[in-house]
Amino acid sequence: MYAVGDCASFPSGRYGARLLVHHWDNALQGPRVVAANVLGGGAERVYDPVPYFWSEQFGRFVQYAGHHGDADELVWRGDPAGEAWSVCWLRDGALAALLAVGRPRDLAQGRRLIEAATPVDPARLADPAVPLKSATLG
Repeated sequence: MYAVGDCASFPSGRYGARLLVHHWDNALQGPRVVAANVLGGGAERVYDPVPYFWSEQFGRFVQYAGHHGDADELVWRGDPAGEAWSVCWLRDGALAALLAVGRPRDLAQGRRLIEAATPVDPARLADPAVPLKSATLG
């Protein structure tokens, strides 16, 4: 039995929890995995995306990726009283979640870092002039 849509939860191996993300992105992405599994032709595919949603609030573009429930460190990028800033949550030295206000490039780069579980340097991550993709270790 399969269930998909913006009101369907899914078990996330990435975060070790069942997640419920009320956003149309889930309704768009989930059916592709279900269709592949229903049609067969290979190993069963698992739906475990980096959760994502966005909204526009009071003239500001707000985006969130990941899940910060078990994060162990919080890093600010920029001044939250300003027009554009981000906040990052780390787990075991890797980016687990990101909230970007007016910084869509942070979100795009951060989402890829979350998906790859890439370790980051918190000091470089905190500098809003450093692109997120350049805040990695190594």
